[in-house]
Amino acid sequence: MATNVMGTSSPAAQDRGRLEALRRSGLLGGDTFHRLDRLTRLASSLTGAPVSLISMVDEDRQYFTSQHGLHEPWASDRQTPLSHSVCQTVVASEDPVVIDDLGADPGWADHPARHDIGVEAYCGVPIRDPDGHVLGSFCVIDSERRVWDVRTVDILEQLAALVTETVDANRDYSTMVHDLQRRLIPDQLPVHPGGRLQGKYRPVIDTDDVGGDFYDAFLRADGQMDVVVGDVVGHGVTSTHAAAQLRAAARAVFAGQSPTPADTINRIETACGDLPGCEGAALVVMRISADGRTVRWARAGAMPPVVTGPNPRVLMQGASPPLGVGPCVHDPSCEVRLEDGEGLMLFTDGLVERRDEDLDAGFLRLMTCCREGAALAPDCDVYTLAQKVCPHATQSDDLALVHWAPHAA
Repeated sequence: MATNVMGTSSPAAQDRGRLEALRRSGLLGGDTFHRLDRLTRLASSLTGAPVSLISMVDEDRQYFTSQHGLHEPWASDRQTPLSHSVCQTVVASEDPVVIDDLGADPGWADHPARHDIGVEAYCGVPIRDPDGHVLGSFCVIDSERRVWDVRTVDILEQLAALVTETVDANRDYSTMVHDLQRRLIPDQLPVHPGGRLQGKYRPVIDTDDVGGDFYDAFLRADGQMDVVVGDVVGHGVTSTHAAAQLRAAARAVFAGQSPTPADTINRIETACGDLPGCEGAALVVMRISADGRTVRWARAGAMPPVVTGPNPRVLMQGASPPLGVGPCVHDPSCEVRLEDGEGLMLFTDGLVERRDEDLDAGFLRLMTCCREGAALAPDCDVYTLAQKVCPHATQSDDLALVHWAPHAA
């Protein structure tokens, strides 16, 4: 059969609309799609190919939502750089790509997929979302030369159609849970006359894996402002409902004028401690003074606040256990006076945590971004900061963050 010659990374693969559709599909999170493993097993069984893949072509990588028969380290990594991707050719052409012998074709003989992964023969068909975007390829590969027949292409196209049906069903569920999640985030934050408060929530790429991160703020009658950032344990609808309960309790406690941030957390725990999903939640509360310069905080199981600006630093004091484990203790040292050009950021662990590295590495990355200008108060843009510290491709948990920067004197 005809060979499609590999070129450079095509504009089709980098199309923003296609990439957005890919992220909405949920197929970049294989942990939620174990049911697709039966399709890759079936593909190998029906075609006799030793390896079969459901491969998503992302901006800078191909990600294996499901795989059967792939050798290490690729099986555990579940991804390769685009330099090793034959599947991006399927995305570029939007048609089946059939290569019987990579070594015999000048366009493929020196390709990294052949030398590093051992791909000698390839047959792949497009995987589309319900709107027609080509998200990746359902393919079979062999480590030896192989003549693929029309029957193989037909089998793969039928299996790819089942993946499309899965995306469609998942999208309906995802729409429901993300609508619920969006209700946890205020449409707009209150305005403090002494500075600028920003907030950002970003879900994980895998649309089934909805979490319970949230933030909110409340302007007090005395001119001070209370801000809360929370993270409920786990993912899914139960966690999102628990986060909604915590946010509602926080607003009620804010209105009641708690004397300290630690007291605010303890009152929230009293209100929600017996509700499903609230135990083990992490909360951090800060109180901004009327002039915007002094910030006090308390945290229960939460990430420490970070002072942003030219001299960024992590404020480690005041650690208390998560909700349901023990009381949040008031610590007088949890207070900072912000100078011109400084701000204070609260955030959940999704900003700095990655499965493949120590937490210290995430904080080091955050400090580096601050020093390089991505978080220089008062001009800090939280969207840009989140993307620099935690690009979409490396994000493994949802994240919420708020940033406060007082006006210059």
